[in-house]
Amino acid sequence: MKGREIQILNNNEIEHSDKLAQFMREIPKVELHLHLEGAIPLPTLLNFIQKRNKNSSIKNLKDLKRHLTYSNFTQFIKVWLWKNSFITEYEDFEELSYQVLKSLSEQNVKYVEAFYSPRDFTFRNKRLSASGITESLIKGKKKAFDDFGIRSELIVDVVRDYGPRMGLNLVKELSGYLGRGLIGIGLGGSEKIFLAGLFAKVYGEARELGFRLTAHAGETDGAKSIWAAVNELKAERIGHGLRAYEDPRLIAFLKERQIPLEVCVVSNIKTRACKKFAEHPVRNYFKEGLMVTINSDDPTMFDTSITKEYLILIKKFGFSLEEIRKISFNSIEASFMTEREKDSLRGVFDKEWKELISKYLKG
Repeated sequence: MKGREIQILNNNEIEHSDKLAQFMREIPKVELHLHLEGAIPLPTLLNFIQKRNKNSSIKNLKDLKRHLTYSNFTQFIKVWLWKNSFITEYEDFEELSYQVLKSLSEQNVKYVEAFYSPRDFTFRNKRLSASGITESLIKGKKKAFDDFGIRSELIVDVVRDYGPRMGLNLVKELSGYLGRGLIGIGLGGSEKIFLAGLFAKVYGEARELGFRLTAHAGETDGAKSIWAAVNELKAERIGHGLRAYEDPRLIAFLKERQIPLEVCVVSNIKTRACKKFAEHPVRNYFKEGLMVTINSDDPTMFDTSITKEYLILIKKFGFSLEEIRKISFNSIEASFMTEREKDSLRGVFDKEWKELISKYLKG
């Protein structure tokens, strides 16, 4: 892509018009940090609620949005668990998977690596199994691929709060789905209470079985949490990495190794992990040469989308479209796709970016 084309598209006439928002919606994208349960479209969640609770006070989408509010991370977890209580049948997971991917495809997301947390459901609902949930999600994603062409892989979140023993059991139970829709393991949950090192054996076993490795770290805890994820868990990617800036040695290490960061800006603001946009380090991380990717985390819970996340980079942090393009390609490089798959998707991205530049310049 010629630098002149990017420069023209970055001028004020484009940036201060509806064209920019539409352009951002149409650019090809990859999502690497998305929780399926937190991305469920509101109409789908409302349908689940009304099916499970006929007398619910939540009658419409406005009521539902009002209920999905919180002021800190602890309250967020409570709302998260409340929402999950209405997802009770295997067909719910199939529908959830399908509807999330449909919504992403409408934003021209080409490929997704999506977290899911089966223990959040099996722990409270003995009729469900992690295997059954996984199979249902795979059915939904296959249907979405057939209908919309969006590719996706699953990453099972062992969730720190359930402990390493349950995490190890989960890895062993689901290892048979590797290569059949499941690609990796993640570590979410209460980062400060359940330290990454507790799960070293879980990650060691997962690595031996062929799972790809990512872990939430540096979201609600400091740089030491990120060090533990890369040194003790051997994580290939870091979920969030918000507080890496606390240790200059860590910044240098992440840059040298090009360990990808799954950055989720709006999530960090909404959970108060970061108090305001002006304090968020995403701009500095990118300038310093870290492997930054942009993701929406729990878009339904945070009233965001992958499109909005990209727009925020421009409007709040002054990213140019050339830099946005770089970040979009970073997500391909940071993915767990094969090198052949990455090369193929880079070709698609390059072609579509050029077509969009031509389309919007003519407009």
